[in-house]
Amino acid sequence: MSSPSPTLDVLETVARREPLLSSLAEQPRDKRDLVDHLDCSRSTIDRAVRELEWLEFVDRTDGTYRLTAAGRLALAEHRRSAAVFESIETRSHLLGHMPPDAPMSAAMLEGSEATEPPSHAPNEPLQELTCYLDRADRVRAIAGAERIPQLRRRLYDRTVNGDLDAELLMTDDLAEFIVAEYPEQVHDLAVAGAVDFYVVDSLPYELTIFELPTGSQVFLFAIQETDIKAVLTNDSQAALEWATGVYRRFRTSAKKLSPPE
Repeated sequence: MSSPSPTLDVLETVARREPLLSSLAEQPRDKRDLVDHLDCSRSTIDRAVRELEWLEFVDRTDGTYRLTAAGRLALAEHRRSAAVFESIETRSHLLGHMPPDAPMSAAMLEGSEATEPPSHAPNEPLQELTCYLDRADRVRAIAGAERIPQLRRRLYDRTVNGDLDAELLMTDDLAEFIVAEYPEQVHDLAVAGAVDFYVVDSLPYELTIFELPTGSQVFLFAIQETDIKAVLTNDSQAALEWATGVYRRFRTSAKKLSPPE
């Protein structure tokens, strides 16, 4: 079969013919049924069918059209891509608070919850982290500043006096600050609490990964200067895998912090 158009593009065709593909995904139909179901002309259905037959996304048996395996896969991927683009568009204003080259993935955006803290209380979202620290089996975090002392105190209690597995990756500035201000706590966290500390020069955002008995929760904080401008949270497995990969990449380039004497 010759191409119905010398400029036929697969991506554009699937997007344009999505209603027909979706109709056939429900059940096989003949042309009359397609005309009625899609409320369009016979000539439009003829053109659409020719295009999709040429792409081998649709085939015909005894005058009835049905999706091929390739057609079902193309429709599924189109729907997935549409959902991804919608997530990006919905979160674009929040992503604007991050450096353009900051590691990011649609896996963190899809199904996420987003908040922008009020200017008078930029650290307000961090209060929720304390609740997760109380329930977590494991936590990994990258941070550039100590924003609320409660987190440090709760981390101390859950690791030194409890069994929380923790790793912290921080900027040089934060490492210098906590070692100078809280040398005994840092020593206890590293030795008695078995907390691993890592240091890097800079970070594009702050990230906390909680692994809980019932699942996981990822927090991503967009930072400008010293303030939290936006927070994305996601409890999906895809977000956990992405965030874990990001954390590991930063840790690979980090140096381990030796506990103060």
